[in-house]
Amino acid sequence: MPRDGNLFRVCPGGFRTGALALLTVLGGCKPSAQEQAHHEAMLKEQAARRLEMCRDRFAPGPCPGATPSPLNPDPNAFGLHKWNNRWFKVPREYFATYGMTLYWPSKNPGAKGPAKPLETDWTVEVHIRSYDIPPEPRGFRRIEAAERDGRITRRAMVRPDLERIEYFDLHPFTGERAKTTSVSYVATDRRNPEGLPPVINCNQSPDPKQAGGGAGFFWRDGIYVSLLIREGHICEDWPELFDELNRILNLIQKV
Repeated sequence: MPRDGNLFRVCPGGFRTGALALLTVLGGCKPSAQEQAHHEAMLKEQAARRLEMCRDRFAPGPCPGATPSPLNPDPNAFGLHKWNNRWFKVPREYFATYGMTLYWPSKNPGAKGPAKPLETDWTVEVHIRSYDIPPEPRGFRRIEAAERDGRITRRAMVRPDLERIEYFDLHPFTGERAKTTSVSYVATDRRNPEGLPPVINCNQSPDPKQAGGGAGFFWRDGIYVSLLIREGHICEDWPELFDELNRILNLIQKV
């Protein structure tokens, strides 16, 4: 903290500034070696982040060198998405800016057409991307790690193809143990593209508006699929929901 008690450095020329770019503009105020190194590191981090996100973004915009969008032969039937520098056609009735969307348990497509959500339906968002991948361990490996560490508190077979597991999770970056247990459901007789039993993590609120859950796995070509259900008691339908998710993912065509 500078001597005058604020976040601005007092420059030799008498000017105050907190931004490196202003140090030279205001004159007579050269950044220190530490400030310069921090600024250069920040620029490299921002450039790497832009490059990472451009794998999924169209050109021009923030990605002027990105692969241009191919011609969409039937825009009424398909929308175009770019993931990991590859182009895909997504059926228009499921198309969403983040990937795909549907309603559960009706299985109605969520984006276009005569189908509308029923009063008993909940929206399922299918986010598809090649960046911001959750760190390992994730999915079933997270449960295996909890089992090795003795952090599982309860297991129960809901039915022959569905297991409910309660455990103390760890913070993905700090490793700190959670103070309350997490609840996951495992579709024991299914396998995701990674060859592991698919897992959904659930909010166990009696109020369906506060319930919901989420899941995720690598799908193909370095592309990650993340399922987000913001409301609804859907976790005991997980095997059937996973089957429907696979069905609509198979509708996507590579361009």
